[in-house]
Order: sequence, then C-alpha cells, then structure tokens
Amino acid sequence: MDQTWFNEYKVIKEKFDFSYKGYNIKNLIVGYLNFDYNATPIVRDVFKEFYNSCSFVDLPKAFDTKQNVLITYLIDRTDYRSLALTAQQYYPDSEVVNLSALPLKKISPFGWTFIKHFWFAVWMIYRRGIGKGVMSKLNFIALLIRILNQIKTMERAPVPQQIKRYVSFNSSYKEESLLTMYFNKHNVETITLQHGIFCDFKLMIPFDVINYENCIAQKMLCWGQSTVDFLTQHGFDASRLIVIGNLKYKDFKITSINQNFKKCLVLLGRQLYIGTNDKLLEVLKQYNKKHNNGIVFYIKKHPFVEDSFHAQYADVSSDMIFLGREHSVQEILKSDLVDFSISVNTTAYYESLALGKPCLRWTEEENEEFVGLDDKFENLEQLEDRIEKLRNISQDEILTEVKDVIRYIFNPNL
Repeated sequence: MDQTWFNEYKVIKEKFDFSYKGYNIKNLIVGYLNFDYNATPIVRDVFKEFYNSCSFVDLPKAFDTKQNVLITYLIDRTDYRSLALTAQQYYPDSEVVNLSALPLKKISPFGWTFIKHFWFAVWMIYRRGIGKGVMSKLNFIALLIRILNQIKTMERAPVPQQIKRYVSFNSSYKEESLLTMYFNKHNVETITLQHGIFCDFKLMIPFDVINYENCIAQKMLCWGQSTVDFLTQHGFDASRLIVIGNLKYKDFKITSINQNFKKCLVLLGRQLYIGTNDKLLEVLKQYNKKHNNGIVFYIKKHPFVEDSFHAQYADVSSDMIFLGREHSVQEILKSDLVDFSISVNTTAYYESLALGKPCLRWTEEENEEFVGLDDKFENLEQLEDRIEKLRNISQDEILTEVKDVIRYIFNPNL
C-alpha cells in the first residue's frame, strides 16, 4: 500500500478501538486488513468471511502441553517452522505448535452466541461508519463476528496453569495476536520473535509494517543492535527489547569469502515487486549474453509468488535455472551450489552474508532501506562493475566488511 492506503488503514484501525471482554479489537483486526480499502468485496468473499466466522482454528487446543513455555507459528512455511523450532534453544522447556494444523472449532449460525455477536457487529460497524458500501460493511461485520466468536471460545476454555511464558512467531498477526492478548490478560509473560528486518520504506508501505506498528507482546527477541536502534527511534521502550541474535544463524562463523562469482542465487522479491523482478531477470539475461554465460543464475522465487510469474525467463541455454520450493534459502546458501547472491527487497540479503556469500542488491525500485555493503546496482553496467570490484577486493577487507554488517544486524556474537 502507498501512503494513502496506509493512512486509511490507520483510520480503519482506530475505528475498531473498542474492547470486548477485555480485548481491544483494533489490535486483533490489523492482521486482516491487507487489502485495497477502495475495492468492493464480491459476494463470494463476503460468504467466505461469514463461513470463517462459524468455522475457525480452535486455539485452546494449543494449551494441551505439559511444558512451561508455549511457542507458536501460524503460517505453515518451512522457514517459519524452522525459526520457531530454533527458539527452543533459548527456551528448552517448551513445545512448538503449528496453529494452522489445529482442528477447527465450529459453531452454529443459528445459535445464541452467533446471533448476539451478529447484532453487536452490525451495530458497531454502522455506528462507527466502518466500510464503504453495503458489501464492504457486510465483510467487516463477518470479520468482527469471527473475532468475537474466537474470543468467546478462548474465554470459555480453562486457563492453562502450567504455561508460564508464551512465545509467538508474530504477535501482530491474526490468531497469534489473540493468543498474545489472552496471555497478557492472564498475567503470562508474552514474547514475540523477530522474523524480518525492520526498516523505513522509500516508495510504498507494505503490509509488513504491522510487524512493529501492531506489536503487542511484552517483549521481543531481537536479532541485533540495529533492531533496537530502529524500534527505539519509533517509540519502543528499550526494556521490551532483548538482543539474542538470529537464532538460525548465530552459531555460524565466517572464516572466508568465495570471490569466484560464477554461481549465483537470485532471491526475487514478493508479489509487491513482480515488475522489478522481471527487470532484474532481463538484466541477468543480458549479462550472460554479453559474457558467454559467465555465471549460472539459480533463481529462487518468494514463497508467496505463484509459479506462473517469471516463467518466461527460465532458460537452461542462458544458464537461468529456477529452483523449486522444496529447497530453503539457507539450504542452498550453505551448499556449494552458489558462491554469491542477488536480492530484491528481501532480508534474505543478510542470510546470504551471514553464510559467507556476498550479496548484490537490485535497486531499480528499492523500497526497503537496509544497512549493508557498497553492493547496489540497477543496470547491466553497474552489475558488471560490482562483480569486478568484489572479485578483486582483498580477502581481509571483504571479510571485515561482511562481519561488521552481520554483527550489527544479525549476530552480535560474531
């Protein structure tokens, strides 16, 4: 979303600033606001939202643990699961639960609870002027009913006395927001993990902004001092921030840098950056045409980008090879398959550096302002220049520069 959409998002969020059974709804609605606010929902979307209001994840099932620490993640991605599991290094007396794998709780749309929540939602949406047009209002009514039903389900469940600490993958998002507020209400310490770099945005404000704009956990486990610096500048109390490093990478030691620059992992940006992804791939195609296929480009799409995008650039004869979703970024970077990488608006830039693989940043539509090396390019000539300089820089110099960046961003123990 651009600044206009972001401003409207904030207006909508504030219109939901009311409490129900001790839960502030504005902090629970945020995770569902990743859409174009001027768009009118179609009938199918509204029906789906009403269906979801009667059939949702049965969150109290996550309490079925004998451990003192509950760790959860919501989106069933391999890298998200890996980060949640690594949190057990910090909290060994814990259990990790994939919330999306929990059974569904189903309630009748003709029962007293649903009917009561339906009329309450209608009253609140119309009273507060939320939504543009009938379909938009119906969509918000259904969404609010869903959240109220989830809260009622949580409040009916016995409070788990054995759980002394709750660690969420992202306390800003959907069901994990609700669990965080539930444990806050019941005086259980709540903590959230950092799963991406916090930064300012130059061109547009992506949905990721909710990761700190709506952080409701009492504490956050931060990757490095850069996170503390950024969040305190944006109003966070430093006492909420615990620097522990990126749990997936804090034990890696960088001893040398491969400066061959013959095998490259291309880390494309998410859906928001489809257009600039294509422009990068065109430059890479031109590079190999000019340099007799001097580099093998292994191309990795963002997990949320459909397979149909960028397919026209898959060309073995030009050494442009797309990799499947079954291989994680870390797995590829740790292998000998690549010796450097190129990134598009993604914090995987730091993953590459942390594993001793230099990473160049494509900046034709750079949106996220990251701290890093002098490695940006936006055309063929600049790409050639960056590769040449990094091939010829001394090993000691590049090793020092990479370590300094990773120590500040990712791994304070490096």
